[in-house]
Amino acid sequence: MRSKEIQERFINFFVKNNHLLVPQASLVPENDPTLLFTSAGMVQFKPYFLGLEKPPSSRLVNIQRCLRTTDIDQVGSNSRTLSFFEMLGSWSIGDYFKEKAIRLAWQFLVEELNLLPEKLWATYFSGDKKHPNLPQDKETPQFWAKVGMNPKHIVGLGYEENFWRAGDSGPCGPCTEVYLDRGEKFGCGKRSCQPGCDCDRFLEIWNAGVFMEYNQSKEGKYEDLPLKSVDTGAGLERLAMVLQNKESVFETDLFSPLIGKINSLVLKSLRGDKNTDILIRQLADYTKAITFMIADGVVPANIEQGYVLRHLIRKVVYSGQKLAISKSLGPLLIPVVISLYRDRYPYLIRYEKKIISEFIDEEGRFLDAVNRGRKEMTKIIVEKKKNDLCLEGKEAFYFLETFGLPVDLVREEFSSAGVKIEKNFTKSFVSAKAIHQKKSRAPGQFKGGLADYSQAVIKLHTTTHLLHQALRDILGNYVHQVGSNINARRLRFDFTHPVRLTAVQIKKIEDLVNKKIIQNLPVLMKKMTLREAKKGGALAFFERRYDQDLVKVYTIGKGRNVFSKEVCGGPHVYKTGQLGKFKIIREESVGSGKRRIYGILINKLKVKS
Repeated sequence: MRSKEIQERFINFFVKNNHLLVPQASLVPENDPTLLFTSAGMVQFKPYFLGLEKPPSSRLVNIQRCLRTTDIDQVGSNSRTLSFFEMLGSWSIGDYFKEKAIRLAWQFLVEELNLLPEKLWATYFSGDKKHPNLPQDKETPQFWAKVGMNPKHIVGLGYEENFWRAGDSGPCGPCTEVYLDRGEKFGCGKRSCQPGCDCDRFLEIWNAGVFMEYNQSKEGKYEDLPLKSVDTGAGLERLAMVLQNKESVFETDLFSPLIGKINSLVLKSLRGDKNTDILIRQLADYTKAITFMIADGVVPANIEQGYVLRHLIRKVVYSGQKLAISKSLGPLLIPVVISLYRDRYPYLIRYEKKIISEFIDEEGRFLDAVNRGRKEMTKIIVEKKKNDLCLEGKEAFYFLETFGLPVDLVREEFSSAGVKIEKNFTKSFVSAKAIHQKKSRAPGQFKGGLADYSQAVIKLHTTTHLLHQALRDILGNYVHQVGSNINARRLRFDFTHPVRLTAVQIKKIEDLVNKKIIQNLPVLMKKMTLREAKKGGALAFFERRYDQDLVKVYTIGKGRNVFSKEVCGGPHVYKTGQLGKFKIIREESVGSGKRRIYGILINKLKVKS
């Protein structure tokens, strides 16, 4: 069964069961300071789970492009791990719960996909001694047995495996996952082998239900949520692997043209080697991630999303060098990725030249950094050999952080020059990286938890609309937003502008924003089609994110006093007078033709009533 048919069957099945098909979100979460990327289909629905917004339907379904950075270095080393993937998801928000979710999952897998019932296993939360306040999920195994699953195939696991949470606080709950038994030849041979084992025998194909019934406080307390909801997710690539009878996701129709292209570039003498196979798989996955990241507005940078993009591009370039590929891989592989996804993501076609251009520019910066890094390494190698010293992991991290050089490149340079590598090299490297991350990460930021929809964040989000329009008024209408990030302390706003702002320009921008705050303008929301929104003058620079029938348009001001009008998901304050005084604290470059502003809200202003 081809991947396109899997998607169609999934959507049709849940629509038939009264789920509303909703569009997917961008890879870059909007108004969510806790996440770098959209890592699951439920990310855009957090306000619904928290009871902050009313969903368009209590039952939802979609397919979401996702990016996870936690396993980037493991990509290619097994048959299933990816950084970029598509997730098939269905949701019940205050509607059905465990029994219905399990029945739907069983029907889809057995009746729609024709998977053999005897091959399916399920896990559930069996309680955990370390978390005595969380009761065992006794209902889920009963419901699985009721639909027809072999009771011996229903396995209880603990907190780490089967209690879902996204960070240190927020909605959470026990979950149930479905595994496919691929057979003994993929197993470890142990009699105790079952779902949860590290071997490749049991493949997780669906988290058939995260039963969100608790809200975890920052202090670690679990309280009942006002709504009991269900969040499901199945990786398209893994389902394709199973239904196409392949041993790896990289052998499916979602990868084969790309893998084939890479193979054609690799010397015959290198093919078939295990390390070569890993590099080829990584090139395929990373190129997909790069393509979608740039198309969704990310540019190479030294922090946050841009840092991940820069890291992946440099890994692709370096991997190409290791495979003795002399040509730039971006112009060769990116068009293949776009051809794979153009039917479902037509916006990729419009951004092909930009994606390739960003890749080539970053490739040039990397090659320049390698040359500078090698000069630095030459000096240190001389000292190391003179004093018979080893290369330490923390020194390799220095080269990564300063020059962007991959750790294996640094190791190879020193090793080939006759310098020994310290015994605890990896541990030292990881420790140095952790220390750096701890220093550079703002408290509470990007921990993978649920969005902070506090009043502070909502106020700063509304302020970005005022800032956006002020920038256009002061600098020119060519200015447009290319990214943002907001937490409770500050806003960060990325926009197009070729040069550094002057002190005079910054003052004018601040004054204009504060003028609109003092005027206490109303903030009004209206739903309409994207076409109507653009026709009415609303800004929609992220229109590829808004492919639904209706979008929200937020207008600041009324009648002749309209100051700002943008397509946006919200949330916002009701009047600008609620915001306080705006202050720009920093302005900097984030790449060619792009600037970044950091701003805060301080003392209250005297506003018009």
